[in-house]
Amino acid sequence: MRIVYQGNADEVLGKKQCIVALWHNRTFTPCYVYRYKIKGTVPMSMLTSASKDGALLETVAQGYGMRAVRGSSHRRGVAGFRDMLRELEAGCSMCITPDGPKGPIYKSHPGVIRLASVSGLPILPLCIDIPHCWRIKKAWDGFVIPKPFSKVTVLVKEPLYVPAELDDATQQEYMEKLNNLLAVARPDFDAVEP
Repeated sequence: MRIVYQGNADEVLGKKQCIVALWHNRTFTPCYVYRYKIKGTVPMSMLTSASKDGALLETVAQGYGMRAVRGSSHRRGVAGFRDMLRELEAGCSMCITPDGPKGPIYKSHPGVIRLASVSGLPILPLCIDIPHCWRIKKAWDGFVIPKPFSKVTVLVKEPLYVPAELDDATQQEYMEKLNNLLAVARPDFDAVEP
């Protein structure tokens, strides 16, 4: 596994509070990256759904030293948003899948943009390139699992700052910006640049 940073992203990830964003079908990788590659000083909390799958992911995250907040746009949405704000106020960073928990795939929901606007923290897009993988075809997002000994590249994009004043048009603009920033990596997108 290798991590490639763009701009000043290496000064943020693990060192300063931020909101990490990655697509839902890449959630197999970030816990490992957090525990063994970043070794940062800022604790990380992960948003997981209020479902049974979310409970499983919460257990995995805790095993890697991460905290978890339960909620999604479909269940416990308002309570989950308040819990994320509390985690940020406690000094944690947040890890969010903007297209989760049920899609549509590779399309951001407004929650991550609103969280960045309210908190003033930057969104740090993570593009995870896994060219040799299995995909769970029954899952709505074609969940990606790296094959043994495959090379995984994590491209950490420059921080995206969202303004505090956020009307519907600006929110939509930043959702599109985030979609475009995350549209790198295989499968489904172009390969990560070396």
